[in-house]
Amino acid sequence: MSKILFVVHRYAPFPGGSEYYTRDMAEEMVKRGHDVTVLAHEHQGDLNRVKVTNDYNILNQKWLMIIVHGCDVVSQNVVLANAAIIRSPICYMIIKPSLSLTAQHGMKYAKYLAYSTSMDLEHIKSVGQEHKARRIRHGIVVENSVSRLLPEWEHVPYYVSAGGFYPHKGMSALANAFEQLGPAGTNLELFGYADGEMPSSDRVKSWLGLPRASVLQAIVNSKGYILNSYDEGFGLVLLEAMINKVPCYARNIAGAKDMKPFVMTYENEQELFEVIKEFEALPEPTKQGIIERNYEYVMSNRTIKQTCNDIEDILAEERKSE
Repeated sequence: MSKILFVVHRYAPFPGGSEYYTRDMAEEMVKRGHDVTVLAHEHQGDLNRVKVTNDYNILNQKWLMIIVHGCDVVSQNVVLANAAIIRSPICYMIIKPSLSLTAQHGMKYAKYLAYSTSMDLEHIKSVGQEHKARRIRHGIVVENSVSRLLPEWEHVPYYVSAGGFYPHKGMSALANAFEQLGPAGTNLELFGYADGEMPSSDRVKSWLGLPRASVLQAIVNSKGYILNSYDEGFGLVLLEAMINKVPCYARNIAGAKDMKPFVMTYENEQELFEVIKEFEALPEPTKQGIIERNYEYVMSNRTIKQTCNDIEDILAEERKSE
C-alpha cells in the first residue's frame, strides 16, 4: 500500500473538470488499496473513503508521492512554490501548460512531470525537462459516465455544449454562430456550473447548475457534442460524449487535437458547421461505424483504470529509487 497525496484547489462534490477528475483518480487508487489523501483549499470533507483536508501541514508528512493537478491556483501553487523544500517526491501533472514563476519553479524541482496531451509534452521539452516526463492519460469512470437514451427527450433535435460560462469556454461565440449557421430545424443547449454570460434565444437555451446526471442525459440524447473552448486542459466531457456514442466536435486544441479522428476538429465556428454538415451527409451505417469506433477507443485507452495504471507505473519507479 502506498501513501499518496493528491493536490487540487477544489474537490468534489463541487462541480468542474479538476474536481471530478481528481476525485475519480483518488477513489480508484483507494479501490486498489492505496492510502489516499486529498489536499484541497475548498472542500466539503471526506468523501467515499478518500480523506480530504485543507491543512497544509500535511505536506510535512512523508508521502510516497505528492500528485499535483495543474498550477496557478491556490493549493497547487503552495506545493509547487515550496517544491524545493518538500521532502516527498512531487509529480506535477501539467494539465494546462504555464510559464508562471510558480509553474517554472515546480517544473524545476518536481521529480516527475506528467503529460496527457502533446501540448503538455512539448511544454516540458521546451524547458529542457523531458527526462522527467511521464505519461498519465486522462480517463473517465465508465459506470458513472453512461446515461440513458430517451426517445422523446426533446421535440426539436439539438446539439449540446457544457462547462462553466466563462469567456474561454466560447459559449457566447458558439451561440452567435449557431444562430447564423446552425443546421436548420435544430437547437443548441448550453449547460454551465458558473455564473457568466448565458446566451438565450429561440434556438439557444442556457441552463445553470443542473445535476451532472441531467447534463449527461442531455448529451446522450443530442445530435452531437460541441467543445468550443479557446483554452482547455484536456476536455474530459469529450470522453463522456464518446462513451455515450455521441458524435464529438471540438476546436483543434488540447485533448481534441490528439484524439483526431475520434473527435472531429475545427479552427473556427464557420468550419465547425461545415464539419457537422459533412458528417450528417454520411450514410447512416458509416456514421454508426464511426460512433462505435470512438466508443471502442475510449474503452481501450481513456478509462480511469488506465489513468491509474499510469500512476502506478510511476509509483513503482519511485519505489525502486528509494
